[in-house]
Amino acid sequence: MDMCSPRESTLPLPRATFTRVFSRVRSPRGLWAICLSLFLTACASAPQVADKSTSQFDDPAPAASPLVTLATSEPNSGIRLLADPSEALQSRLQLAALATTTLDIQYYLWQGDNSGLALTHEVLQAADRGVRVRILLDDIYHSGRDSAYQTLDAHPNVEVRLFNPMGNRGAAKQANYAFKKSTLNYRMHNKIFLVDGVAAVLGGRNIGDEYFGQDPSFNFQDMDAIALGDVAAEAGNAFDLFWNAELAFPVEVLNSSPEAMPTATQTAVLAAARERVTPSGEEDNAAATAAWLSALSSDLLWTDARIIVDRPDRSTEQPDSAFMSLIEDPSLRPEKSMVIQTAYLIPNGPTMGNIEAMGAQGASMKILTNSALSNNHNSVHAFYVPYRKRLIEAGVDLYEVQGNGSLAGYLDRVGEDGRAGLHTKAMVFDQRVSIIGSYNMDPRSRVWNSEIALVVDDAGFAAEVLEEMARDFTPDAAWRLTLDDNGKLLWSGESGGEPVQFSKDPGTTWWTRFVWGVMRIFPLENEL
Repeated sequence: MDMCSPRESTLPLPRATFTRVFSRVRSPRGLWAICLSLFLTACASAPQVADKSTSQFDDPAPAASPLVTLATSEPNSGIRLLADPSEALQSRLQLAALATTTLDIQYYLWQGDNSGLALTHEVLQAADRGVRVRILLDDIYHSGRDSAYQTLDAHPNVEVRLFNPMGNRGAAKQANYAFKKSTLNYRMHNKIFLVDGVAAVLGGRNIGDEYFGQDPSFNFQDMDAIALGDVAAEAGNAFDLFWNAELAFPVEVLNSSPEAMPTATQTAVLAAARERVTPSGEEDNAAATAAWLSALSSDLLWTDARIIVDRPDRSTEQPDSAFMSLIEDPSLRPEKSMVIQTAYLIPNGPTMGNIEAMGAQGASMKILTNSALSNNHNSVHAFYVPYRKRLIEAGVDLYEVQGNGSLAGYLDRVGEDGRAGLHTKAMVFDQRVSIIGSYNMDPRSRVWNSEIALVVDDAGFAAEVLEEMARDFTPDAAWRLTLDDNGKLLWSGESGGEPVQFSKDPGTTWWTRFVWGVMRIFPLENEL
């Protein structure tokens, strides 16, 4: 799978590509040749698919198995929170090991690091057992990986599709965006890991070391949940909606050039993924999986849950995400309180108006997002900055992740001193309704990306989510933002056990803040 940036937005042509291309220019004629080449390749269209097969998550029907038995043992839906990063990875691996009939995987990003290869291993093991595997990935960050996908796709039980792919698959792939922004700006941000149509992992995590506490330098705080029963079937319908959509292209049709064909190196990488990722034998692995399933069965909360999902054609059918309807649903709309963790916060358009309306009604509002040190994209932070004072004046208790505080120590599972960032997209309304998914409070989620989330209407589950969230709001994990007597921002928290306070973004210089101002000159806000 791909090694690429974790940020979830469309990025410009990579700097390395510019360097490589323009270092070869020796004359104005050469420059024009390069520009013409980029223009022509960027204008290439994805191939037409004359006869694309359709399929459903429950076809074939799941065979009798311990997982199917558990999923059908109770009415409604069985839910278990996955807040711990290591547990989130192990749950995916164990569920894949339990697959008997189908494995449906939909992600925005799947990296080729240790975590990505470990999951690839289990997927190939399932396919070797006869499990039908469908993998649907967004195309934007998986540049140059067609050979990997085509190698996987060559397995008789595996089919790979890419969502809204770019026509040119070569070095200038990202230049497609500059010439076809209206089409290619629409990305599939959904995250579904569905086994046998009866058990799903839903939430904010992509597949990569930094989402599972395995990166030595930078890890994300995030949140998922395992969902069994009725709501897993809803996730299956959501997967089918995108899998069978017009914008989902079989990887086999995307590029027939030699560089897109499976290479010996790529085949070797996938062969390595097949190797046992632990030193345990088959019997030990089977025993560990059985123990994991037993623990899951005792931990499940059987309750009411459902899925919110955007349509794959919402860029033309719906101007805003389905998540904007939350505030209009009487059964979900917050009346007394809301606690939100969102990686990227640019509350423009109706979002800010909804927050101010809730504040005017006296509702308690608490939001955690990334700080300048923890935000892995400077442009996002630049356009978030102007909203901070307005949010506080609307009644929001606003927090920013410290980046190198206690949360970093909690996330780091590989024994190094790393930094922390927030990737969670979770909300709790009125201590009753929990929403865990892929939706950020920014224009990209509201306008451009398709999104999905699990909605659980249960006070007990909400209390569990709030307990996990509470660790991230502590003074040694996050800065609390307030206004002084002159209306200026203050950052308060703890460092080394001592209280500290700042009047400027902690860890920044005047130059950093100047660059933010320059960024805001450009009309980029609605793209982020």
